[in-house]
Amino acid sequence: MAREKSVEQITDEALRDGGFLTILYFDLHARTSDSVKNLMVGFISKLTQEKGVVYAVGEIDQPLEKEGIFSTWAEVKLLAADFSTLVRIASQYSPIGVEILKPDKVNIPLGEAQGVLLDISQTSQNFTRTIMEKMLSTEEKADFAKKMDQREALGKKLLEKKN
Repeated sequence: MAREKSVEQITDEALRDGGFLTILYFDLHARTSDSVKNLMVGFISKLTQEKGVVYAVGEIDQPLEKEGIFSTWAEVKLLAADFSTLVRIASQYSPIGVEILKPDKVNIPLGEAQGVLLDISQTSQNFTRTIMEKMLSTEEKADFAKKMDQREALGKKLLEKKN
């Protein structure tokens, strides 16, 4: 019968393969204490399902109430398979704090660094698109959509060229 790997073994293997052991801090707010706790549990569970996340384990603080709103924060120990995953998680989930525990030095291949920068650019564009679409007239939205489609096509060509 095969013996299961310990968390330490899994962590060591992932780190050898370019992984990053981190602590991420997140905050959430809701109208009730139970809601904010349940939301945070669901949020951490969602993190564990993300592509490139080896594991994520969270500790949730007791919710505090202020002016009818309950707030809590969680400390999540997350093992990412690579730097790209870590950047994507940070971009998508906006932690209020990030601490890289291991490795001591960030050493990533040039292609991965370029991919990370493109991912950041795409996240920024998605955010800009959302804001712009809420503020523009119908005609301005159509013009903006055309420009974004052109930009997306150019981005795809760049990625194909890179690969």
